[in-house]
This record gives sequence, structure tokens and C-alpha cells, in this order.
Amino acid sequence: MADDCYLSLKIWTEKIVGHGEDAPPLLINNLGKAGAVGVFDGMGGAGATVCDSSFGDGYTKAFVASRLVAYSIEVYLNNHLPTDDISVEDMKAVIKNKLNEEKEKYPPKIKSSLRSKLVRDYPTTIALVTFQKHEEDLHIDSYWAGDSHCYLWNKDGFSQISKDDLEEKNDPMENLHNDSPISNCVCSDRDFVIHHKPITLAKEPVIILCATDGCFGYYQTPMHFEYILKVCLQNAKNEKEWKELLQNEILEVTGDDCSLSLMAIGFSSFDELKNSMKSDATEGMSKLVQLERDIADAEQILVDTKHQYEKIVTSEWEQYKKGYMKYIIDEENGNA
Repeated sequence: MADDCYLSLKIWTEKIVGHGEDAPPLLINNLGKAGAVGVFDGMGGAGATVCDSSFGDGYTKAFVASRLVAYSIEVYLNNHLPTDDISVEDMKAVIKNKLNEEKEKYPPKIKSSLRSKLVRDYPTTIALVTFQKHEEDLHIDSYWAGDSHCYLWNKDGFSQISKDDLEEKNDPMENLHNDSPISNCVCSDRDFVIHHKPITLAKEPVIILCATDGCFGYYQTPMHFEYILKVCLQNAKNEKEWKELLQNEILEVTGDDCSLSLMAIGFSSFDELKNSMKSDATEGMSKLVQLERDIADAEQILVDTKHQYEKIVTSEWEQYKKGYMKYIIDEENGNA
């Protein structure tokens, strides 16, 4: 794998096949000089209304929104990479135009009387990371709306480079255990914000990735998600195996649709990628994961022991009560 090439993988699974509200992940590579990864999570709670659409009948507005926004962003980026003239406002305008076209083409047959601040028209999250190589450095740009995540992973560690739009000011760890309503998302009926964070790095190997909450939201900590990425990478012989191992691990824990898009930039081979991403954090997390398994085993032993206890109590009582209750039983039978 030459320096101007890239390694990539995409994961996309649906909880209900054919009706998953995560759009297929976005991945663009422009001759290794520029590219993008992105994910789009249609918000099924806020956009659960079933509608006529460009995709046919029987799909929710969340399903439609994620796909239309993904398509709009892909077209926009293909027309602008590799240049530095990507504009958040232009991106937002492209999205709004696409959603408005859909609304005009497929107006609702019955106006909904439901009014709630939680309900949105065509709601979806965005998590998008672009890269552009320059002579001396690498420009990374993170764009997001909602609670899907953008990440940067290099020799200095694994970092989230988007900030969740939440009603409550939870940090990423707190939000895993106290899920806050989303305060901002892409939609057609209200204004929204696409956040932007530019990052300039030395021209060295780096991984960019985006993931919906179906990938990371069912783990105990953000550290677990990094751990799974690393363990699956170390156990894989190539990128195809890495994808398969990672997808299987995520499917073991997730209760949702999931989509992930990842690109590794500047690595000469898969082996170099594996060696570059080793760290002591994996060893520490291995101990934590083993303790979690020990706790799970102990809890199962406790459940089995309680079941055995209750079974013996019932059996012993059936024998014991014959003598213990014989006078009560005789009295009840009229033999006092």
C-alpha cells in the first residue's frame, strides 16, 4: 500500500433489514490526496412518521432523511474535493434544498395534529470528516449535527473530534449512562447548525472515522469502543478481516442500526498500520474487560445458586409442612 493510497472499511447493519434508519456510510477518496468519511443516522423517534418518498412507500421520514442528506453531501464533496472551498453554509443549503424538494414532491396526505418539540420533519444526524493533503501538512475537518461521532486516531491516541448536541451537558461517558435528548439535528422544519472543527496535523499516518451511536452507544465506556477497534485490528490479517471481526464484535452488543466509515491515510502496509496502533491502553483495557467477564460469571453463579436455593426450599417445605401443619390441617378438615 503506497503512501499516496489509503486503507478503508465500511460497516453498515440494519436492525430491521430493508428499513434501517442509518444510511449506508459515505467514503470518498480522491487519488489519495483528499477524501471523506461520513455517517448519517435517521432519528426514528423524532421522525417515525411513515411517508410516501423517493424510495417508495412504507419508509419513515428518518429513513428518507438520512439517505437524502448522505446523497447531497456526497455530491457536494465530489464537486469540491480536493479544494479548500468547502463551506458549511453551502453544505447546509444543499441539504435544505434536497429535503424541500422531497417535501414538495411527496406532501403529506393527512396533516398531523401532533405537536411536540421532540418531533422533527425528516430528521437525521451528520458526522463527517474530510482530509486534504498539502505539501507540509494534513488538513482534517470535522463536521457534525446531532450525536453521531467523528474521530481522529494517530500515534498520539484516539480522540473524539465532534461534540454531541445534547439538551443536558453530559460528557461522552455520562451520556452512555444518562442518555440526553438531542438539541440539534438536520431537519426540514426548523433551523439547524452544522458544526465545524478544523485540525492541522503534521503529514504523518492517521486514521479518520465516523460512527453512529449503534456502534459505540452500547459499550460501558468510550474506552471500550477504542479497545474493540484495536483488538480487532491486531487479530486481523488484512482490512477485510478487520471489518469482519469489528462488525461481529459490534453486533454482539448493539441494539440498533449501526454504520461506520473509516480511512487510514499514509500507511505503507496493513502490517505498518497494526504496529503503529499498538499501545499500553490495550493492555489496561484487557484487564478491565477480564474483570467484567469475571463479574458476569459471578453474577451468573449467583443467579444459579439462588435458583438452586429456591428449588431446595420448595422441596424441603413440602416435606416439612406435613408435620409442621398437621394440627392445622386436621382442624381445617374437621378433625379437631
